[in-house]
Amino acid sequence: FEVATATVEVTDGKLTVDAIGGTNTKIDYLEIAATNESPNINNAAIEIENLDGAPYSDRLVFSRYGSLTDSPSDRFHDVAELRIKNTGSDPLEIEDLTIVGPWELVDDSVSSATIAPDEALDLGVRFIADSGNLATGSLTIESNDNDDPETVVELSGFWQPDSELGEPDLFESLKLLGYTTEIIGEDQQLNQQGLVQAIGEEVLSPYWQAADPSQPIQIRQLAAYHINPSKASVFWYEKGSNEAELIFAHEGQQAQSVLPNLADSTEPAEGIIDFDGTFGFKVDSEWSNPKNNARQKDIENGAPGPAGHHVRFWPARDRQGELIADTYLMTMDYSGINYDYNDNIYLLSNIQPEPQEALYRIDAGSETPYTDTEGNVWSPDTGFFEPADIAVIEDNGPAEFANTEDDLLYQTYRARFTGSTSQEERVLSYELPLDTTEPVDIRLHFAEAFWGVEDRPGEGQRVFDVKIEDTTVMDDFDIITEATGALNAMVVQINDVRVSDGILNLDFDASANFAAINAIEVLQAID
Repeated sequence: FEVATATVEVTDGKLTVDAIGGTNTKIDYLEIAATNESPNINNAAIEIENLDGAPYSDRLVFSRYGSLTDSPSDRFHDVAELRIKNTGSDPLEIEDLTIVGPWELVDDSVSSATIAPDEALDLGVRFIADSGNLATGSLTIESNDNDDPETVVELSGFWQPDSELGEPDLFESLKLLGYTTEIIGEDQQLNQQGLVQAIGEEVLSPYWQAADPSQPIQIRQLAAYHINPSKASVFWYEKGSNEAELIFAHEGQQAQSVLPNLADSTEPAEGIIDFDGTFGFKVDSEWSNPKNNARQKDIENGAPGPAGHHVRFWPARDRQGELIADTYLMTMDYSGINYDYNDNIYLLSNIQPEPQEALYRIDAGSETPYTDTEGNVWSPDTGFFEPADIAVIEDNGPAEFANTEDDLLYQTYRARFTGSTSQEERVLSYELPLDTTEPVDIRLHFAEAFWGVEDRPGEGQRVFDVKIEDTTVMDDFDIITEATGALNAMVVQINDVRVSDGILNLDFDASANFAAINAIEVLQAID
């Protein structure tokens, strides 16, 4: 048997006793007596704040390279500060601090402390790894907060052997920071040699707007991994102008670091855009509108279509995989280097893509309208293509396609011709009437559903050029090669197409087998 005594405060007019936590528990008797003693209730309340301001209040991130003795600390972010606040009315007793992983307290004499109400303690934590690349750990704060006696802070750091050696790629950087955005989809590659193609959850938008025009856009640099020492500058520019205005530049000595500082400052590399119009970004010489970027190196490196895609955007997802409202990740890569898009990484808040009016959404090979998962209606391509008498509908039946939630949009396509198959007659053409003289943006949707499926050969079986207004925009295009496999959806965007005669002409000219197109979007151009 066991006897226990407790002094409790009854606030609802009923004393409740539960046998929770036991097995076959039997209560033999209760003695209940009133007391004039005040119940021993502690009103201390712990609250923590990451003084870096990113990525989360309960997650500190770090980076360093080289040995613990040879590398100067001002070249990376190896120390972070956590503010422990007491928002209660009683003193907050910090009873113990426990670190798991390659970290230490900057002041190792601090293992306990008393924080008065409305006061705070700033705790420095240092990353001390000297091997191992990505490291994770924790700092546990034990206190007399009744509701939160153990407060756990996530610790995440990246160690590299030396500057520009073994630096984190884009995926490791986001894992370090705690973002779960899908950068690439199934069987996709980040390196597309600058091709203007959306992968993963990427958003193709050269221009942006404030989600709440009454509030400024916030921009914070999360990481810099480029030539050291050299600063990178980020600008914004109004749509229609090439005059870019500096937002900030990061410290040149921290060109290989997570969370770099402002140039010549100890403050974080962050700033705002206070503008209620439509704007684009520029990072050093690279623009968010790919047509403003140097593209020759992309073409020489093998980009099969519209190039210059050096600044990219993805919606930000938190550690639980939830979208963070009106928040995007902006990554960039300097022209023609290695297309790893980790050179500079930024977090953009209170922002949304510039909306575009759709002039056409065409589901090639379909005979009925299709409403996609975002509520957009796609029309059949009847009456828009030639040769109408021999270009047949291809439909491989129900199939699951990677990198899309709209399988039905990719299930049908326009491809094979019946009758004559001479090379001269393997040109599939679309003529789309336009009642505007303004430029348009075109998105072409592809997914190979025949070659590379059911033991059929893949690469090289379907190769074609794409011409728009009699200009070749995609040369020797092979869907399987560029989509990295069959049954993988992909989207290629061609910007700023000008039509002078009121008819938009698209030609798909095959050099191997037949060309194929799944869907076509024509949008009012973002100029």
